[in-house]
Amino acid sequence: MVQRTLSFLNLALSSRPFHECLFSSTRGEAFRSLAANVGVSRVAFLRHGKTASTTTGGVDFDRLLTDKGRDQVREAGSSFGSTMKPFFSEMIVSPAPRTMESAELFLNAAGVSPDSCHIKPLQDLYDGTMQPEGSQLFKKLGYAPLKEYVDNGDEKDRKLARDLLGAYATSVVDIMMDAMKTASLAPATALAEGTTLWMVGHAIYLPAAAIGVAALAGCDEAGIETILSCNTQEAEAYLISLDTAKAEYLQRPSSIG
Repeated sequence: MVQRTLSFLNLALSSRPFHECLFSSTRGEAFRSLAANVGVSRVAFLRHGKTASTTTGGVDFDRLLTDKGRDQVREAGSSFGSTMKPFFSEMIVSPAPRTMESAELFLNAAGVSPDSCHIKPLQDLYDGTMQPEGSQLFKKLGYAPLKEYVDNGDEKDRKLARDLLGAYATSVVDIMMDAMKTASLAPATALAEGTTLWMVGHAIYLPAAAIGVAALAGCDEAGIETILSCNTQEAEAYLISLDTAKAEYLQRPSSIG
């Protein structure tokens, strides 16, 4: 724990681009090798659908999808979700009700059986785990592109954002690698080729996780810039292709144009 804390203090103080500070080349090779062993060729990051505002005295964790949010997630699943099959055996998800329901609706709309892709809620994926520092920073910057956080002109805010978001990206990568290791060691598990490993989470932390995997995949500057510059919309996603080292942003049909 002390070593990790020190590493992120160094990250926060670094003047290098955010994605270049996250992982070593050895870590990237290990991630790509493990993914290849279990047939994962794509990693995707889906934001939950539209939610109701927090009521006075309410708790952010308990916020629920609105009817519009449910429609958004169904549209995402039936459009770009349905083109990414097969899915990896686990979909890692923040345990907040809005992300859990989004995952269920997305799988159903994409035509993926819950028996073939298990929803796995993990507390570390909830953005509230980064409070109170992250919460205060979010109140100041809001739903802005990731670049406005990690390249912020305010040195204190920039250091804090890099430290928190770097720690979150590393946690997500650790979780993904653990999931793939478990799959590789399960003799009864049938591993399909060309699978997509999905995460369902929250802005602003979701693109931080995406840029972490993009860094591991060796994505080019255009792909990195896509993730940094997008203002992640509800029920839309980032896709990292491990085979081609490309990153792209996936929009729902109704949000295009």
